[in-house]
Amino acid sequence: MLAVAFAICHAAQYGLFLGSWLVLGGAALDGDVTGRSIALWAAALAGSLLCRAVSVRLQGELATAVGRRLRGRLLRGALALDESHVRREGTGHLLGRVLEAESLEDLAVGGALAGLAGGLELVLAGVLLTAALGPVAGLLLAAWLVVAAVLLRRYEQRRRRWSAVRLALGNTLAEQVAGHRTRAVQQPDDPPGDDTHDLYDTLARRMDRSWTALTALVPRGWALTGVLLLAARAAQGADRVSVAAAAGGVLFTFGALSRLVGGLAGLADARCAWDALRPLLPGSSTEDGPLWPDRTGGTGGTGGTGGTGGTDGTDGTDGMDGVPLLEAEDVGYTYPGRERPALQRVTLRVGAGDRILLEGASGSGKSTLAGLLGGQRAPSSGVLRLHGATLAEVGAAGWRRRVLTVPQPDHNHLMLGPLALNLLIGRGWPATPGDLADADAVCRALGLGDLLDRMPSGLAQIVGETGWQLSHGERSLVFLARALLQEPEVLVLDETFGALDPHTLERALAVARERARTLLVIRQ
Repeated sequence: MLAVAFAICHAAQYGLFLGSWLVLGGAALDGDVTGRSIALWAAALAGSLLCRAVSVRLQGELATAVGRRLRGRLLRGALALDESHVRREGTGHLLGRVLEAESLEDLAVGGALAGLAGGLELVLAGVLLTAALGPVAGLLLAAWLVVAAVLLRRYEQRRRRWSAVRLALGNTLAEQVAGHRTRAVQQPDDPPGDDTHDLYDTLARRMDRSWTALTALVPRGWALTGVLLLAARAAQGADRVSVAAAAGGVLFTFGALSRLVGGLAGLADARCAWDALRPLLPGSSTEDGPLWPDRTGGTGGTGGTGGTGGTDGTDGTDGMDGVPLLEAEDVGYTYPGRERPALQRVTLRVGAGDRILLEGASGSGKSTLAGLLGGQRAPSSGVLRLHGATLAEVGAAGWRRRVLTVPQPDHNHLMLGPLALNLLIGRGWPATPGDLADADAVCRALGLGDLLDRMPSGLAQIVGETGWQLSHGERSLVFLARALLQEPEVLVLDETFGALDPHTLERALAVARERARTLLVIRQ
């Protein structure tokens, strides 16, 4: 609706603008400028300015709406990315895709509106030209539009090839930034050149030449054509009023054509940006799927019954009709692009309140199983159930709220921001005073009290790559605290304690056993 309203206002703006100058120009050429003609000119011009103000307001609202929707979808898509996809493509490549969001938002909205405005203006210009110069002017204008279409296609092809190379350079840039200290010591002072950079420069120059041809050649080529038409019209002995009207039509067409090709070039850029962003934009519904009442009774702590791999050898149910809290039945998983499965026919029953220890050698599939249990990926075979409902029935988001997997510390992330944000991002932000009090209590229980006391701003201290630096053990404890503060039904810890000394490990494990409702610890 906003786009339709914008089109109507923009058409009315130019219609009134042209009408105002037709009234005043015709009166001036006829030598009959009166108070009535000036009043009509002023009224039409005022109406044009009013329509212009409304169209600018609508353009801003449309850009805001499109940007909000795009960024929301991008965030949901990025959070839903499979870990194996991120590893396979590389963070630098994904960063390049994300950076396209800004250009897509600007180019899609700006290009679409500019193209729409230019198209409307061109329709009006075509009517004026046909009336002033005859059908031949319309045919010549159509010919220039065909030339513009050919040049636009060529520009888009070159823009697409340039974008592909630019995305490929993202991985190189990310690696260079991450490994700058190592390179400073070990890399030669004059490292060998990279053919990819040369290809990037070559494609960029070709793309710029195509863009220049599209945005400069077409409007100026039409301007030259229009001048020749005007010369032919004057040579035929046309009166000065018709020649002046024809000249105005040629100039108006020049402006409309310039805006049209500029808008189309922006849309071509937006299309290339959309192709780059498409893997990060979810196409499925964002609904979480059917939910069900919490049949665990909301109890936490160490109570409950045992299960397969549990601590007390009971039947692994949650006490409601013999249904396990979490169950994996003949589950298998094969990573995309691989033939050998990472997991085969795994069966596990977890009852409410269980404390389970899962051990295995490196590469045995423990982390893959953790990701499956946490709903981060769907099994290739077998079935997962939570309270008797499958992953498809629950929905990925609903599943992850109940079963939380904390990945290995090397695969987890400490965001650049306050420590409180890193602790409470899964619980809700901005934090309430109660949330901050809970975060402080959990941190001190885990042994992070000395860290909080050392940091000048406490929980408000900025941490991350360029903030306050945490040791590997402190980072592991922050990741554990973040998980405990979310209070999931099932907490899966994937080698979370590997960087802790024996004393800290004993303390952190005791806190996890006390606070987690159901706990599964993976250890090598």
